[in-house]
This record gives sequence, structure tokens and C-alpha cells, in this order.
Amino acid sequence: MPDQVITVFSAGDFLSTVSSNLDVMAGLFSRYFSGADNLRIVSILLMLLAFILFLFLIIILYVKSIVSFLKSDQAAAGRNDILFDDSSVPENDEKIASELELEKELEKELERELEQARAEKKQLDDQENQRRLAEEEQERTREEKEDRRKKEKYDRELAEAATRTNERIKTAGIDLDWKKGKLSELEANRVRLDIESLQYQQSRKGLPELLGLIIDMAGRSVDDLKIAQTVMFRNQGQNTEDDILQVIEAIKDFIAMCVNGKFEQIRAAAEEPLPREDEALFHLAKGDPSLALSLIETLMDVEIDRGAAMSLGAKRDMLFQEVSNYACTFGTLSSLSDIHLATGAFELAIELAPQNVNAWSRVADMYARAESNSKAVWAYENVLELADEEIYPQQVANAGKMLSQYYYARGNSLQAAKLYNSSKQYYDSIGINRRLDKKEVEIIEIIESRQNEDLESTIAKILQNRELRQYSYA
Repeated sequence: MPDQVITVFSAGDFLSTVSSNLDVMAGLFSRYFSGADNLRIVSILLMLLAFILFLFLIIILYVKSIVSFLKSDQAAAGRNDILFDDSSVPENDEKIASELELEKELEKELERELEQARAEKKQLDDQENQRRLAEEEQERTREEKEDRRKKEKYDRELAEAATRTNERIKTAGIDLDWKKGKLSELEANRVRLDIESLQYQQSRKGLPELLGLIIDMAGRSVDDLKIAQTVMFRNQGQNTEDDILQVIEAIKDFIAMCVNGKFEQIRAAAEEPLPREDEALFHLAKGDPSLALSLIETLMDVEIDRGAAMSLGAKRDMLFQEVSNYACTFGTLSSLSDIHLATGAFELAIELAPQNVNAWSRVADMYARAESNSKAVWAYENVLELADEEIYPQQVANAGKMLSQYYYARGNSLQAAKLYNSSKQYYDSIGINRRLDKKEVEIIEIIESRQNEDLESTIAKILQNRELRQYSYA
């Protein structure tokens, strides 16, 4: 049977059979396509065949996409199986465990380093504390030695003073052995011990006596505060802080008038010859302000006449404000010898410039000196009402101090204490009441000893010093 099949389907027979069949089919098709109707049928069949092929292509693409999706789904499932495969868990656990162990080791190492750093810091702090304690102990020992040395020196000086006193008493023929009943003889002889000779007593000087010192120190370009401290030290409480500050400012304002040539401008227009500036300063340094007052009064008269001829306006007000300040300088210098003249000058200053806080403060001081208490309180209250504490701290402090005495006398202790503390705080802040040390006192004594010798040259330097052109109220 296989042999027969092979024989039937041999190459030659197969080709001849196919050829004959193709010829038959070709003939059939030739006859079939020979008519027009057959062509229409063939075109329709071809269109159907194309449509069938198109549907077949779509089906193939759709099936292919489904197959691709199924394959990707199977691949994802395979990956999940790998991820959740129990055989990989032990390996991950071991890796995590090793990382945790490494982190613990690092934490322990950091803790050891931190502990070591803390120990080193503690050791350094202990060493620093020991060093500081040692220095404090050395300082304490040094202070104790210094105190002991000062005490020994004081005891020695006291013993020497007592020895000198006993020798002086023996020289006077006085027996201080009270057990022998010599008290009656001592009283009968009226012998008195010179107590002041046993201790240093600082001489007290009034403000007129200190004008030369103020001018001398101003010529040496000493600042106002240091001058005030010096004057307070020499004045020994005879005048208030404000009196001293005002006198220093008035002297420097008069010097500024001289340096700025204010008196030279009016010298030709003056009815009578005016004193020279250096002459006025020389007399002022000697405690005589009369020549300086003459110059200032003439300047005020000329400026007031000039202002009276001007029309009302800001320029006239500024001129009267300037003359009001001149009047305050005049009043402060005249207050050293004539309270009534000073009071009139300050009242004129207020009349020219009603907002002049310094004029209100100074006229209140004059009322207080004249014991016109009601007028003084009224003027001091005007100071507190008009003054800005940041611009006029000195005037506010003076008014507070003086009003505190008034309120205290009337029984209002709370208000008195408030004003007094406020004024004291100001004076403490500028240090005007600070006591001078020994070296500063020695310097002042040297200046005073040479004051009269150098006075003329000092005044000449002052009048040529352009740095002294600034007014206190500028």
C-alpha cells in the first residue's frame, strides 16, 4: 500500500495531473469570465473576500493582544511568586539583622565618644574652677595684707599725732592725768585743744571765689562735668548742683560771646566806651562780674531795640529768643552778688521768650532764695509743664528737687519722694557729687597755686580758642 501511494504521488504523475487540472480550471474560468454578468459577480465576490480577510485580520490582532496580556499577567504572577517566595525571607532577615547590629555598634561608639568628651569638659571645668579659686585666694590674701599695712600705717600716724599732741600739751604746761584732779586747773586756765590741727580740713569756697578756677579749667579745655565736680568739691555744699552747673554754663556762654565778636559789633554804636573782653574776663576771674554784666547789658539793649523795630514774625521771635538767653547769662552772673538784679533779668528773659525753660528754672531759684515760696512753686511747676525731660534734664531735675522739699513740708511724702528720687538719679548719672581722689585733688591744688600767675596768658588763649564759640543753649 505505501508503495502504491508512492507510485501514484510520484513527481511526474503529480505534475501532469496538476497541469491537466489547471488547464480544465483555466478553461472554466475563461468561459466563465467571457460574459459581463460574470464580471459583476466576480467583483462582488472579490469585495466579499476582501471584507472577510479584513475581519480575519482584526480577529488575529485581537487574539494577539489577548495572548500578550495573558503572558504579561503570567509574568507578573511569576514575579509575585518570587517576591513572596518563603525561601528569600531568611536571606532578607539576615541582612536587616546585620544592619541593625551595625547601627547599635555605631550608637555605642558615639555614646562612648560623648562620654569621653563630657569627662574631658568636666576635667577642664574643674581645673578652671581651681585656678579661679586660687586667684581669688591670692587676691584675698593680697587685700588682707594691704588692709593690714594700711591699718598699721594709720595706727602709726595716729600714734605720731598723739605724741605730737602730748608734746604740745606738755609745752603748754597742761597735765592730762585726770586721776590727779587737774580738771579744775584746766578749766581755770581756759586752755582749748586745737582739734582742727589734728585732721585735714578741706577749705570751703563760695562760688565768687571759684570763678577764676572755672575760667582757668575752661581755658585748659576741661569738660564741664569735671569742672562741676571740682567746684562741688571746693564749694562743700554751699550751693546746689544747679547753681554750680548754671554758673559754669553762664561763664562759658560769656566766653562764647567774646570769641564770636558779639561785643565788637556793638562797640562803635555804644553811647559810652565799653570795657575790653580780656579786661572783663580778668575781673570775672577775680570774682567781680561787673564789667562782664556791663558788656552783656549793652548787647541786650542794642538787640532789643533792633527787634522792636522789626515787624512781627519768626525772625523777630528768633532774635528775642537769643536776647532771652543773653538775659539768663546776665541773671546767673549777677545772682552771685545781687538776687534782685538777677530776678529782674530772668523775668525779662521770660517776657522776651515765654517758652524759655531755663529762664523759668532760674527765676524759680531766685524766688526760692528770696523766700517767695508760692511764686517759686508756681515757677517750678511751669518748668515741669513746659520742659521735655530729654531736652532739659538739668532743669527738670532741679525743679523736682526743690518741689520735693515743698511737698514734704506739706505732708505729701509720696510725691516728695518720687520727685527727689528722680532728681537724685539725674545728678548721680552725671556724677557731679562724686568725690575726687587724692591725685585729682593734688592736680587742682597745683592749678589753683598757679592760677593768678598764668591768668593773663590763660585769658589770651581763651579769646583765641575757636572751639569755645559754642553756646550752652545752642
